[in-house]
Amino acid sequence: MLPDHQLLEAVKHGRFDEFRQAFQRGASTDAVDLDGQSAFEVAVRAGRPELLRMLIRTPADANPAVGKRGDQLIHLAARIGDFGCLNVLLENGASSDARGHYGRTPLHITSMLGGEYMAQLLFDHHANPDASDARGNTPLHVASQRGEFAIVKLMKKHNASALVTNNQLYTPIHEAAANGHSGLTRWLLAQEQAVNPSKIDPSFAGRIQRVAERHGQNETAAAIVEHLDNPDESWAVPTL
Repeated sequence: MLPDHQLLEAVKHGRFDEFRQAFQRGASTDAVDLDGQSAFEVAVRAGRPELLRMLIRTPADANPAVGKRGDQLIHLAARIGDFGCLNVLLENGASSDARGHYGRTPLHITSMLGGEYMAQLLFDHHANPDASDARGNTPLHVASQRGEFAIVKLMKKHNASALVTNNQLYTPIHEAAANGHSGLTRWLLAQEQAVNPSKIDPSFAGRIQRVAERHGQNETAAAIVEHLDNPDESWAVPTL
């Protein structure tokens, strides 16, 4: 068996002794399999964080490119949801704000998938919650679109703004309303009212209501109307 092939098989199947033997026989960290995947990518896809750590220590780039779309290894780890591999990459210098396909950061990806623990790990390494992708969406836009309340709450804890507009001029609050997430819409309105009272007023809420109606989210629109019709309770933070 050729050294490079031995290395790739060892990484794929988690065989530490064969991994060491492959390098002793002259294997290269530039080895790729028949699908064009590097040993690093194989390690992430197979969920082998310790072998990934060993590969990085050879030495090698801690965050090489993956595929042809502009993603890096850290985006793959986030997409697969492998906490161990993501942690290894971050510990070895990969940027928590690395830009990939459509200008997305790893935090955009975890926001799509609802990975609360993955998102917290990225915040522990100073991820920017207000980073915008090519469509102007921040991770909070993405989480709000999908109704991922745990992620939204975590992002607000890390000072993410719900007033940043994307290329459609929608804030994350607009996105929550347009996708019918009634409780989340009210929660975001209340949160922003607490810190930006001059910007979150009944007229702003009315615009959010019209967005909900435009997207056929009548229940969400009705919830906002009810909120507006009860001024004493309008901006109480609802519990989800």
